[in-house]
Amino acid sequence: MRDLIAEIDAAAAAPGTFRCWWIGQEGYVFKTSRQIIYIDPYLSTYAEDLTRGQANEHVRIHDAPMAPEAVHHADLVLCTHDHADHIDPDSIPAIALASPQAQFVVPECARDTLLGFGIAPERIHTLRGDDRLTVEGLTIHAIPAKHEQFNEDPEKGFPFLSYVFDLEGHTVLHAGDTIPYPGQTEKMLSHQAALAFLPINGRDAFRKALDFEGNYTCEEAVGVGLSIKAGLTIPMHYDLFTLNTADVRDFERIASHRGLNHYVMQHGEGITFPR
Repeated sequence: MRDLIAEIDAAAAAPGTFRCWWIGQEGYVFKTSRQIIYIDPYLSTYAEDLTRGQANEHVRIHDAPMAPEAVHHADLVLCTHDHADHIDPDSIPAIALASPQAQFVVPECARDTLLGFGIAPERIHTLRGDDRLTVEGLTIHAIPAKHEQFNEDPEKGFPFLSYVFDLEGHTVLHAGDTIPYPGQTEKMLSHQAALAFLPINGRDAFRKALDFEGNYTCEEAVGVGLSIKAGLTIPMHYDLFTLNTADVRDFERIASHRGLNHYVMQHGEGITFPR
């Protein structure tokens, strides 16, 4: 069996480039010449166990490419919002234990969740939306995301966030879970993303009835990628749970027709950026 942790450890990133692996759903690992960053690592069967036998059972299509307790090398862990496939109650505490050096960045609305995992307060850094912070030399900008609703808390800010950060001189946008809203693309465009990760699983009445909160459709994701003039767009949030996915071939077809520069990653695949 392939050892993805060993692959990440052994991978070299030349100055001006970084490595990126897709670990499922909206989870990625980034490696630069000086640090390893995880974002939204869902590496368990927590959601499946929680919903087993129910109408909204979260059956995994692919096994996790690594065990969370094996993640010993994380310097930063970014989580976009407090849903179990983004802040995983089985994965985040295990990573915190295996990577005692790791710092965690989450929405302020999710601070108490991480404290409840037993993570020390000094390791937790938070954003509210339309703000930024610098942790371990990485400056992270937060853009509010609308996951069906904004659900803004008057004191803690927005619970759903998109993150923008610079890796080796290349601006990366990770949209998190979101649907379009007025002014969103203008906020994204201002950062001039070289690489944009956008959800494509969409939304419909069937999933709404099962309490699945929606995201961009394939058509919307392509439109956003074009509107923000992303250098390269990578689709995400599909092909993990049987009831809440999309056909990435639809995204590819629309993106090719409309001239969006894009790339479809395979589960566990690592790429070098720029490509």
